Amino acid sequence: MTDLLRARLAPFRHRHFRNFFIAQTLSLVGSWSHDLARSWIILSATGSSGALGNINLAIAVPCLFLILQGGVLVDRTDVRKLIIRTKSLLGISALILTALTEYGHIEVWHLLVFGLIEGVIISYDSPAFQALTVRMVPREDFQQAIALNSTNFHASRTLGPFIAAWLMAWHGPSLVFLFDAVTYFLVAFVLTRVEVLPRTAVMALPNKTQSLRDGLRYIANHPLLRYRILQLMLTIACVFPMMAAVFRAYVQGRFHLDAQEFGAVFAFPAMGSMAGALTFAVIKPKQPIRALLLGVPLVFCVLVLMPWMPNLASTVAGMSLTGFGLYLTFASLTVSMHLDVEEQYRGRLGSVIGMGFSAIGPLMCFPWGHLADYAGAPFTIWLCAGLFGVGSLGLAAMNRV
Repeated sequence: MTDLLRARLAPFRHRHFRNFFIAQTLSLVGSWSHDLARSWIILSATGSSGALGNINLAIAVPCLFLILQGGVLVDRTDVRKLIIRTKSLLGISALILTALTEYGHIEVWHLLVFGLIEGVIISYDSPAFQALTVRMVPREDFQQAIALNSTNFHASRTLGPFIAAWLMAWHGPSLVFLFDAVTYFLVAFVLTRVEVLPRTAVMALPNKTQSLRDGLRYIANHPLLRYRILQLMLTIACVFPMMAAVFRAYVQGRFHLDAQEFGAVFAFPAMGSMAGALTFAVIKPKQPIRALLLGVPLVFCVLVLMPWMPNLASTVAGMSLTGFGLYLTFASLTVSMHLDVEEQYRGRLGSVIGMGFSAIGPLMCFPWGHLADYAGAPFTIWLCAGLFGVGSLGLAAMNRV
């Protein structure tokens, strides 16, 4: 048992990974607190899932155009210094939002502007973070480092809403944004004292345009990477908007929660993802892609049943199960891709993955959110489930996975 635990926690043997992990955990708690406080402000002002879709659209647009070049930059520069800059800029943005919320009158259009700024910075931060994780440990610890960071991500998703609810009840959203700013600066400080392992087999890339084309061609011509990217994008495009926009407005409109209840309820989907992350980390499947065989059917089934949940408790349970299945789906795809990709393409692969989470997912919140306002949340959830299920079956059949 001791040997099993030591193997699963192997990345913590490396001091720099350990220090970064702790700081990044706090930063992610701040980010998820920020996200929930922003959603609370928007729903209090509008009550609309479409409005949540608008803010996600503001974040997505700059990511859509910039994140692939962000991956190129990651493959050409010092990734540690790049993340220090991006975290510092995100901290400054959160500080300004703190002051506006505390001393001014925060409006939805202000949040849209800050969303655009956030999208620009994330375009470089997201692929850099993915590349940095695996450059802090030797190759034999890649899978566990990625799994531990995913556990970290979802633990923060669980804590963030609780902390947001507590801070908003104590003082208001401005305190949440201040907390987020402090955690960004903490990560930047820790990174000034972290060392990164040298890259191996990194090409001398001729220029940004050719480098980007070369990276995309490599992914498109690699059958396993191509299938996994397509399945990842399908999952993000269909299910991410349900979690980020439709469920939030649907639950708030149906059960009329206050700020503390809202924060507590939306910690449960994160708990489901956290359970999935712990399961994945402990089992450490030899073929990570096999977790897809559980994740995809589970997400599909729960989405189909979600509009029929009779009360808040069953609705929360359904969202938790969705979070569990969604984590298994994402982990099986991203871990297997990072294990298979050649090192010189890692930054560009990271930028494509990041484009899914930071651009495609938020972008799709816009049409899904407005469809929920127009046709109703139940119809929207069922349509999402149908597209996700049929699309996943089609991709699996074409690739025999």
